Amino acid sequence: MGLLDRFLQRVKSDGLPMALHLTVKSLLGINVINLYNAVIFREHKIATSCDISTPLPPSTTLPHPVGIVIGHEVDVGSNVRIQQNVTLGRRTPDPSEGYPTLGDNVSVGAGSVVLGDIDLADGCVVGANSVVLNDVAARVTVVGAPARET
Repeated sequence: MGLLDRFLQRVKSDGLPMALHLTVKSLLGINVINLYNAVIFREHKIATSCDISTPLPPSTTLPHPVGIVIGHEVDVGSNVRIQQNVTLGRRTPDPSEGYPTLGDNVSVGAGSVVLGDIDLADGCVVGANSVVLNDVAARVTVVGAPARET
């Protein structure tokens, strides 16, 4: 049975879209369905390289929404400002590990990493490229790796 016969048989049994997908996958090694899902259902992740897994309040500001990762159980207060390349999540892959809680009017600087079951209290500021592993008090600015109060 020739290649064309197999393709036509596949069209009859699986339909044209699936036949095209399986043919391209077997000839070129490209999974067309995964590529389609990436473009259609995840276009915002492709365009911005962001993975925001929790709903954000409408008052949240993302001035440069590129490279932002927010875990699915992160609690974000109102009027929070998150700069580019920020990660908010767990310290380890352990599901029992907690996520950060951001209070109201918090500002998280570019490139910062906030990890673990910690609280960033109302009005605090996290400086750029800081690594925050402990609670931050209200209206306090922290900088550095690990982050310290200034």
